[in-house]
Amino acid sequence: MAQVPTISRWQEARRYLLNQRATVERDLRRLLADQGAPLVICREVASSVDHLGHLYTGSSQCGARFRAFMDQVLGEVDPNYRRRAGEVYQMYRCGTVHEFEPKVLENRQGQTLAWLCYQGNRVQQQIDLEGIGQLTVTHLKLTVFVAGRSFGLPVSTNCLLDDLVVAIDRFAAAGPENERVTAWNRAVRELTALEPFDFTVP
Repeated sequence: MAQVPTISRWQEARRYLLNQRATVERDLRRLLADQGAPLVICREVASSVDHLGHLYTGSSQCGARFRAFMDQVLGEVDPNYRRRAGEVYQMYRCGTVHEFEPKVLENRQGQTLAWLCYQGNRVQQQIDLEGIGQLTVTHLKLTVFVAGRSFGLPVSTNCLLDDLVVAIDRFAAAGPENERVTAWNRAVRELTALEPFDFTVP
């Protein structure tokens, strides 16, 4: 992957963003074949959203930039990203990146929200869930497991990839230019800074 360039005009970001888009199309789409590699797709898409959010906002705060990109860019593709940005961040970004599987969340009322990855349609997808049975789910719309106590957050791996591609295109067309260039270059300075590490040379 190419190093993120410093830009003077927003149009200069387009080449890098198109490379990001090509990576999704070339490398991640093939994961849908066979069993669909759901956790890998979730992890890669969440990492991409984090990276794109960094370039979009210029923020060094991972959670804030992730949620901003989900809200302002992916939320324009499907409003459920906007509604569930916090849950997706905690469950699918932090869980898959740091703990190798999505986290199960618990709120102050003791209600739980479990992850539920599936390969299929955005709406009205029939799935068979072990221990629960047949469910009809919609991408990023809570489904009830046990009334009032236990819920699932369905995520379609097909939708994640399709929506990420559309979001990258929207980001490439984003404005206002001065704000985007400033945020982008702030992120570039952080991304390209040398990392201090006391390594040894033989």
